[in-house]
Amino acid sequence: MKPRSFRKIVETVHLWTGLVLCVPMILIGLSGSVLLVQREILSLSVPSALATGEPQSLVRIIDAANAAMPVMKANWIELPQVAGRPASVQFAVGRRPARNVEVYIDPVSLRVLGTSEIVRRGPIMSTIVNLHEFLMFPSAFGLRLVGWIAVAMTLMGFSGLFLWWPRDGRWLRAFLIARRARGLRLHLDLHHAVGIWGLLLFLILSISGIYLAFPQTVSSAVRVVLPPHRSAAIAERGGIKPNWPNDPDQAVALAMSAVPDARVTGIQLPGNSGTPYIAQLEITGFGPAVPPITVTMDRDSADIVTIDDPRSYSAAERFLNLLYALHFSVGMGAAWTALVFLSGLLPLFLAVTGLTIWWKKRQARRPQPALLAGSGTQPRLT
Repeated sequence: MKPRSFRKIVETVHLWTGLVLCVPMILIGLSGSVLLVQREILSLSVPSALATGEPQSLVRIIDAANAAMPVMKANWIELPQVAGRPASVQFAVGRRPARNVEVYIDPVSLRVLGTSEIVRRGPIMSTIVNLHEFLMFPSAFGLRLVGWIAVAMTLMGFSGLFLWWPRDGRWLRAFLIARRARGLRLHLDLHHAVGIWGLLLFLILSISGIYLAFPQTVSSAVRVVLPPHRSAAIAERGGIKPNWPNDPDQAVALAMSAVPDARVTGIQLPGNSGTPYIAQLEITGFGPAVPPITVTMDRDSADIVTIDDPRSYSAAERFLNLLYALHFSVGMGAAWTALVFLSGLLPLFLAVTGLTIWWKKRQARRPQPALLAGSGTQPRLT
């Protein structure tokens, strides 16, 4: 097949895939951005802790929260990681629907800064989540449909790269928008420039979307390519014989002694007799943030039962966890969160410019009435 013919086929597939799937791709992208904004708004709405000095013990922080929720029992405490952030003590207050109340405590003054009732997936959020994950279809069918749309988006990304690739060697122009571009040329430049600058982000979110829709299939494929064995450098440790922690402060100290190069971000508090303390930690230096390091401390045996450290995972597991973290922007920093938000706008922008290019080219191919009149030919109605 001649290169020109192959390019024409790729161009046709790219065009009609975009025309047919532009609406669901736009809905998936925009709903993802809305979910990200909603998460960030909730994070920024947490009250500030302004008192300065040494933080109080976790026992005293929990006691201060219990005073605000006297009939409830705390089940989780989240430790502030930076100055100015409060400690968050969580209480379960219902099952239908499952909801929690977080009590925000200034870790220095022990002042109650406020409470926030968290309803898991209220009606508005449920609709947006349903739209993003299932396109409002039944979950089994909708998840597969969204997964195949992610496959189509990935193919569109690679076909777009092929169509963008400069054939005349003018690389700088291919990345920019011509200053005097107007009409069709302006929309072509916009489509090409935004597409190439956002391509890597577009592909990362599309490929990670495939993994989330077809986790078993993608996991099996990744494990064929990448080494399946866990790292011997940091293995899971268990059976450590400590003194059983009698309070959350001792549990934090025990967890940090077991994983000295990490800091505790949260502690699950024992409920009934026999339930363990479970600490979640994050690495203080460079390393994976998803999933967190988990240290489980068993009350009955007075053992650290498991230390689940993602640094000990196989290359395949680490790659899959990275896909998850990139898609949801978990532990990736504010800059990546902003980029993921913008990625949700890419399908809308590319669809608008792509449809405009298609329509203007279609109009340009139509016979002009003035030219037809001058040649004595009557236009045909189609």
